[in-house]
Amino acid sequence: MKPFSKIRFALFAALCILLPIHMGCASSTPVRTAETGKEPAVPKKIAVVPFETLTSDDGSRVARCPVGGTVYSTCALPKNVEGLVQDLFLQKLEKSGKPAVIPPYQSDPVYRKVKGDNPNAPVTQQLQMTGKALEVDAIVIGYVSCFRERVGYAYSAERPASVTFGIYMIQSSDGDLVWGRIYDKTQQSFSENVLQASTFFSRGLKWVTAAELAEDGVEEILKTFPGYR
Repeated sequence: MKPFSKIRFALFAALCILLPIHMGCASSTPVRTAETGKEPAVPKKIAVVPFETLTSDDGSRVARCPVGGTVYSTCALPKNVEGLVQDLFLQKLEKSGKPAVIPPYQSDPVYRKVKGDNPNAPVTQQLQMTGKALEVDAIVIGYVSCFRERVGYAYSAERPASVTFGIYMIQSSDGDLVWGRIYDKTQQSFSENVLQASTFFSRGLKWVTAAELAEDGVEEILKTFPGYR
């Protein structure tokens, strides 16, 4: 290797150690469904009900999802953060044109009425009844349990951003959970996670915001959404 090339390589290696890599220690993971191991049917029409937050009431920093039963880690949540994740999901899903989507502002009145008429029914049953009332193949709901903003700046952060959320699809015909994915990620520096170096340049060698982390999470989750291409 020529002297100049060695210098450039050394500078690059130092840069990699100092600057952040975008990906964190965890990725999106599937949830256990009624047909785990099978490809879920592709719905022609779905309804998305308003996303919700999951919070801990006992100070334990964990909360159980009422749909999948998964225990989520929790942190302080900014106001209306569930709407932000919901809008990211809808924007990217609707760009694909498949399936046809009834948005939350249309599905919410029906979902509220179903919950009001059946307050003791499990959430999955409430969602199933909502799906039948709206005459859709499936209902989609999401839960956000952590949305922690970075402390610092794009190129010098004291604390990285961290997000945790899950998105689920319940079949209207029988109330089965047929698809679900959880995204739980905290950004790490390159030196902390060298194995994910392929994503190092994804956002320009910087510490991302929680919104940017959530956007990437939605994109990753949608890769497995039935019929999404």
